[in-house]
Amino acid sequence: MRLAIIPARSGSTRIKNKNVKELCGKPLLIYSLETAHSSDLFDEVHVSTDSTEYVSIVEKYGYQVDFLRESRLAGNRSSIVEILRWVIKEYEKQGKYFDEVCMLMATAPLIESDDLKKGYELFVKHKRLIPVLSVASFAAPVERGFKVRKDGILEPMFEEKREMHSQDFDTSYHDAGAFFFIKTEQLMKGSDKVINNFLPYILPRYKVVDIDELEDFHTAEILYLGRKAIRE
Repeated sequence: MRLAIIPARSGSTRIKNKNVKELCGKPLLIYSLETAHSSDLFDEVHVSTDSTEYVSIVEKYGYQVDFLRESRLAGNRSSIVEILRWVIKEYEKQGKYFDEVCMLMATAPLIESDDLKKGYELFVKHKRLIPVLSVASFAAPVERGFKVRKDGILEPMFEEKREMHSQDFDTSYHDAGAFFFIKTEQLMKGSDKVINNFLPYILPRYKVVDIDELEDFHTAEILYLGRKAIRE
């Protein structure tokens, strides 16, 4: 059996109630919830939240939340791995056991069901032995990056590479903040802080926005509406 978990705690600080803030007329987390269901990949889709308000919103859209997350796991220091493990154990108490898990972020409104399907196909292709992580390429070489010194002046992060041509750099990728697939057995082992050695499922940059600030939220709206307009 296959489980999708959408983490959606209520205590976001930079954007209040970010996970249910309306994006183009719909609460943010509902996009991921609908995408997970429409993919037909999962036997269960669970929104992991500590908020009864969030549960009401989920139910308004015709879905259910089987149980609330413990408050001790709702802080900004709680690790995703720790949360996923707790959810799995709660389901096991109900007699439900899952062989595979997908973590799908509540802040990924641009992800489509085909992305999940193709990510899972990659997982299966490699016999489910290595987790699959959605990533995207950086828009510019990371070697061209700057930091701002205390005196307000830009300082190259890689001074020794400033004179290199862009085509001489390898393509660099970052976590898309969208989803990953993993076997339950592997998830339940080892450190609760991080999982290493992922296979990359590469998303186009127009499907990736790390929503932490209001500017990111507005960028996601623009991309969503832009893609909708192109299709229409």
